[in-house]
Amino acid sequence: MSATFIELAEPIVSPEKEPETVQEVIEWNKLNPLRWFMPKLILQEGVHILHGHEESFKTMFMLQLHEALSLGGQFLAWETDGGLRTGIAELEMKMQMSGSRFRNFWPTGEAPEIYVLPESARRKVLSGKTAADRINVIVEWATGKELDFVSIDSLAKLFPAGHDPSRQDLASDVFSHIQLLPTALILAHDRKAHDSRGAASTGNAEIVGSGRMAQEPDVLHQVIRPDKRAPLVVLTCGKMREGVKPEPLEIYFDRVDFRLRPYHPFLHLLPATEPKLIEEAERRYGWKERRSREFIRILKELPGIVPAQGAANQPKWLSSSLTIGELGPALEKQRASKEDEADPVVPSMSPGT
Repeated sequence: MSATFIELAEPIVSPEKEPETVQEVIEWNKLNPLRWFMPKLILQEGVHILHGHEESFKTMFMLQLHEALSLGGQFLAWETDGGLRTGIAELEMKMQMSGSRFRNFWPTGEAPEIYVLPESARRKVLSGKTAADRINVIVEWATGKELDFVSIDSLAKLFPAGHDPSRQDLASDVFSHIQLLPTALILAHDRKAHDSRGAASTGNAEIVGSGRMAQEPDVLHQVIRPDKRAPLVVLTCGKMREGVKPEPLEIYFDRVDFRLRPYHPFLHLLPATEPKLIEEAERRYGWKERRSREFIRILKELPGIVPAQGAANQPKWLSSSLTIGELGPALEKQRASKEDEADPVVPSMSPGT
């Protein structure tokens, strides 16, 4: 028999006596503290929104995140232990289209055990007459599979026909039912760009719909593609209900291995010679030699990049002495050092000092 909304709304960790005072909540929280699946990115039991324009690699971000949460290892600038049960509720694409994307992402067919909302359930979601009808289908599926993490593509599909996402009461109703899900990442669209290049504006207010779209979630991330001709997006954090927001992160889409790469487009290709990097840049990013050499120049300025002379009359090799996880803190330290040099502290000349 399927679970009811009341059953699903019960706490993940059910104490014998539900806390009723501030002190009791504090004691309960000591036993059940906040946990990050990925620090400053995915908060356990949190509601997360990832928003951006079309063709800003939101789906690639989502698939890569599922892979890391399942298997563990590196995800962009973050590391995770993995071992989580995750599921994808793909509402925008039929199975033939989503399957084609999965094949591109895992071309060998060796995909991790990531659950997918069945096509029959997808159709049931889309035929739901209320937000409760639609989200309850996903809740029952996630509960039945005992999922720790669910992604939904997209937020707009949780609003039935005739339900205007710009109405605050309807948006609040959707997010009230989303609370019944485990940790959730929901993809959302931004308002149409007016820039001739399709460049996006920044900020939480860019999400299509009511202002509740930015007020209700625990964490808001935006992917901004400055130029649709370039395989680059910038990941920014617009809201972090708990903790400090991370710095913006540049991410590059490698069309050969179908993965997003942080910080610099060549880091995952090291060690390599400059001619090899130029060759790979055209294959992976569509760049000609001039642009590739500019990125090589930037690469050499990164912390931990080590040039090494090859055999006689052979080009130098470039390698990195830092892992991706170590590079982030090194870049922050480098950035802070440059800011200190540009803005030195001036001793106070006020009387009495």
